[in-house]
Amino acid sequence: MESFLQHESAPRTADEARQRIESLLDEVADLTDLPLSPNEFYGQLLDRLTLAATAIGAAVWTKGPRGHLLLAHQTDLAQIYPNGLAASAISDDEAHLLAIYHRGEVDVVAGSVVAAVKYEMIAVPLKVAGEGFGVLVLYQGANLAKSVSLTCSRIAQAFGEIAQHYQQQTLLRDFQLHQSDWKRQLGFAGLVHSDLSFDKTTYRIANEARNCLDADRVSVLSLRGNHCRLDAVSGVDKPNQRSNMVRKLEQLASAVVGSRQALVYSGDTENLPPQVETALLEYLEETPSKVIAIVPLEMPTETNSDEDDSQAKAADPIGALVIESIEQLDAPELLRRAEPIVEHAATALGNAQTYRQIPLASVLRPIGNWLAMVGWYRLSTTMKVAAVLLVVMVALFLIPTDFSIEVHGQLVPTVERNLFAPSDGYVKDIFVKHGEHVEQGKSLIQLQSNDFRLQRTEIIGKLQTAQAELDAILVQRSLGVRRDSRSDSRLPTSRENLSADQLKLTKQIENLTQQRDLLQKREDELQLTSPIDGQVLDWEVDEILAGRPVSRGELLMKVADVDGPWVLELELPDKRTYHVVTAQEAAKEPLPVRFQLVNEPGKTYQGQLTSTAEIVDLDEDSDQPFVPLVAQFDKAEIPHLRHGLSVVARIECGRRSVAYVWSYQLVETIRRYLFW
Repeated sequence: MESFLQHESAPRTADEARQRIESLLDEVADLTDLPLSPNEFYGQLLDRLTLAATAIGAAVWTKGPRGHLLLAHQTDLAQIYPNGLAASAISDDEAHLLAIYHRGEVDVVAGSVVAAVKYEMIAVPLKVAGEGFGVLVLYQGANLAKSVSLTCSRIAQAFGEIAQHYQQQTLLRDFQLHQSDWKRQLGFAGLVHSDLSFDKTTYRIANEARNCLDADRVSVLSLRGNHCRLDAVSGVDKPNQRSNMVRKLEQLASAVVGSRQALVYSGDTENLPPQVETALLEYLEETPSKVIAIVPLEMPTETNSDEDDSQAKAADPIGALVIESIEQLDAPELLRRAEPIVEHAATALGNAQTYRQIPLASVLRPIGNWLAMVGWYRLSTTMKVAAVLLVVMVALFLIPTDFSIEVHGQLVPTVERNLFAPSDGYVKDIFVKHGEHVEQGKSLIQLQSNDFRLQRTEIIGKLQTAQAELDAILVQRSLGVRRDSRSDSRLPTSRENLSADQLKLTKQIENLTQQRDLLQKREDELQLTSPIDGQVLDWEVDEILAGRPVSRGELLMKVADVDGPWVLELELPDKRTYHVVTAQEAAKEPLPVRFQLVNEPGKTYQGQLTSTAEIVDLDEDSDQPFVPLVAQFDKAEIPHLRHGLSVVARIECGRRSVAYVWSYQLVETIRRYLFW
C-alpha cells in the first residue's frame, strides 16, 4: 500500500479528484468485510484518508475504560506530536476531542498550542448502535479556506461511516466469537462480589481476571495516600513486598494512577509523561512482559438518570489493575475486553475497602446474621428502637461493674512533729535549713523574749533588796544580844519585830528565788530542739523566720521522719461517707485504694484503707465537710516522695450495676433538692 501511495499521481481535475476519493472509499469499504485486526484496518483507513484529504495526518481516538480518549491508531503524526512535547499536546487535544465526543457532532477545533506546528483537527464522532466508541480525527494545516475545510469534513465523515461500519461488523463477529468471554465475565462478577473480605476480594480479582483475559499475569494494587501497594498477584498466595519487581511495579502504578489515564505498553514508550516513562523503563528491567496495561480503578459516582454521561465526575482512584502478557497481543483489543472486568473490579475493591474500614466488622457481621435469622429486619422502626432501649436498660441494671468513690488527699510521713512557740517573743537564731536531716535533741531555733528579760531584771532587783534587808535585820539582832550599858534600855517589843521581819524577808526571798528559777526554765524553753530524728520540712526557714515576732502557740517548724513509713491522708466528702462505710462493713478486709499522683498522671498505685475518722471536719478552702481517712501503701513503689504530694484516689467499694455507678450522683442530687 505504501508503494501505491508513493506512485499515485496527483489529480489534475475535480472529476479525477472525486473519482480517486470514491476509489479510496471503495477500497476501505471492501476491507470492512475482511477479518482484519483494528491495527490493520485503521492503518489502511488512515493512510487513504490522509491521501484523499491531502492532510498532515489522521488518527483514531478510542474510548478508554474510564471515559477518557486514548490515541489508539495514527499515521504521519510525528511532526505534530514530536518527542518532548507529545504528552502535553496529546493531553490538550484529548480535552477538546472529549467535548466533541460527548456532543456527537462533527466539529473543527484548533490543535494544541504547545505542538511544534499549527494545525486544526476535523473531528468525526464514531458511534455504533447509538453508543460512541471513539473519534476519527483529520489533521490539517491551520487557516484553511472555508470551502476546503468543508470538503475535508465531508471526506472525514465518509471515512467515519466506513469506520463505524467496520466497528459494527467487528461487534457482530465479537458477538459470535466472544460468547465464552461473556460467560467468564459474568462468572468473574459473581465471584468478586461474593465476599467483602479485602484479601479474598483482591485474590479473586487477580486470578479470575487472568482467566477471563487469557493474560499471563494480573496484579491488583490499592491506593494508600499517594502510593500504590501490591495486594494480590495471580498465581501467588502472598506477594513478596521486599522484592525489586514489586517495589518498581508499585512505583509505576503510583505514577499511572497519579496521571488518571490508563497506560498501554506494547513496545513503544513514546508519548508518555516523563514520570510514567521513567517508572516503566525501570519496571521493564525486572519483567519479561511484552504487553503491559495498567488501568486506574475508580469507584463510579452516583448520577441521576436524566443526567448525561459527560456530567458524571469520576471519583478519586482507589487502586490499579495491572495486566501483563509475555506474548505480543493487540493492546487496544485487550483494553476493550478488560473494560467490564475493570468496572466490576473497581466496585468490588471499593466495597471491600469500605467494609475493612468499619470498626469491629468481623464481630458485627455475625450479629447481623443472627438478627436476620430472628426476624429483626421485619420489625417496624418504632419496635426496633423500643427493643434496643429495653435491652440497653435491662443490661444496665444487670451487668455489674466496679464501684469506686473518688477522693483527694496527700502523701505524708507517719511520724511528724510540729514545733510551736512556747511564749511570746521573736526569733533570734535559726540553726537549720530546709530539707536538713536532724537528730533528736538538736537545737533548731533560738527564741528571745524581752518580757522575760524585764521580769528577770525586776525579780533579781527585788531579790537583792530583800537579801539586803534580811542581812540588816540579822546584823541588828546580832547587836541586840550583846551585854552593854545600852542593852537594858531596848524594849522587848523591838526584838519581836526584828524576828517577824526576818521571817517575812526569808519567805520573800524563797518566793523570788522560785520565780527566778521558773523564769530561767521558761527562758531555757525558748531554745527549740528536734523532738525526733527526721528532716526539716519548712521551706526557706531563714527568710521566713529570721527576726520574726512570734506568739505563744504559733507553729514555727515541722520535722518528719521521711525514712520511716508513709501514709496517704484522704478527705472523703461527707455526702459519700455512706458508700464507704457500708462497703467497709460488708468487706472482711480493708478496702483497696487506687491512686495517681497529680504530677504523674496515667500511672496507678495500690493501697489499703486502714482507718476512718469518727468525726466530720470542715475544709478551710471550700467550707465543705469531709471525713478524714488514712490509707497505707508501699513507699518503695514511688521513687520520688515529697511531703504533701497531692493525689487523686479511688476507694473500691465493691461491684454495683452499671446503671447505679453511672447515675448514683444524679439520683442523690435529685433526692436532695426535690424530696427534702
